[in-house]
Amino acid sequence: MCCDSFSAPPHSASVRSGVLLGLLLVASLIAACGGARMATLISGNSTQCVNMPAEGNPIIGTPARIHQCDPFKNQTWNLADNQISGSGGICLTIKDDATEDGTSVIYAPCDEAPGQHWAEDANGRIVGLGGKCLDVEGGYATDWAPLIIATCSDARTQKWRVQR
Repeated sequence: MCCDSFSAPPHSASVRSGVLLGLLLVASLIAACGGARMATLISGNSTQCVNMPAEGNPIIGTPARIHQCDPFKNQTWNLADNQISGSGGICLTIKDDATEDGTSVIYAPCDEAPGQHWAEDANGRIVGLGGKCLDVEGGYATDWAPLIIATCSDARTQKWRVQR
């Protein structure tokens, strides 16, 4: 069969429109998610990861915690736009935007609050408000230990492996 004898079925215009609409939808999803940098945050040399409890639906205002690393998405975070966000628009947030050592890091809705701004530094630390580092309370990466902020140091619990 040669190309000039091929005739498209009568519904091909609607098929082309549907394909075009589908391509536009995919392009818009890619653009919207283009800043996504999904990663797991692992504390120091441990096997403890920053965890999103309750199947990705934590109780707002409760302390963020680490938990034994597992293959589930409740330990996958988006590190984009200077935020650490999880499912449902939840961000790791320094409670009350405070800067005192020992202040809790909690789960809160992402709203661009100063306590939701984080950056990775060259030493493997995650630095937040007031130049304080994300740390594990008590200095030991144990199951369900809460996260806090503390003056940046060489503490093992302030070193984070960002696994992308």
